[in-house]
Amino acid sequence: MENFYTKENQLMLRTECGREYANMFKATQLIRDERHTFHVVYRTYADEYIYSFCNPFQDTGSDNTYRLISEEEAKRIFMQRLSQQNARELFNSYQPGAHTTRA
Repeated sequence: MENFYTKENQLMLRTECGREYANMFKATQLIRDERHTFHVVYRTYADEYIYSFCNPFQDTGSDNTYRLISEEEAKRIFMQRLSQQNARELFNSYQPGAHTTRA
């Protein structure tokens, strides 16, 4: 089953629980970790966070899984790797100095 598809010429994203989202998001961030895994988070206009990840060197042809996560979980995954500007865009409760930016 595809989790990323088009519907009436609009790109749609479907989470594990079956909720569907159009391609309109308040913020989107993509990071790569030390194991070359790409992590992406989408923040909806309802302040929900949708998360997915993949390793292009290991994931051959598998469907991406999108799941709803809490803001706290999104912070745990992303905060240490975001600039202050990107953190402010992604998180409502961003506090300057609450994280260190990776170079």
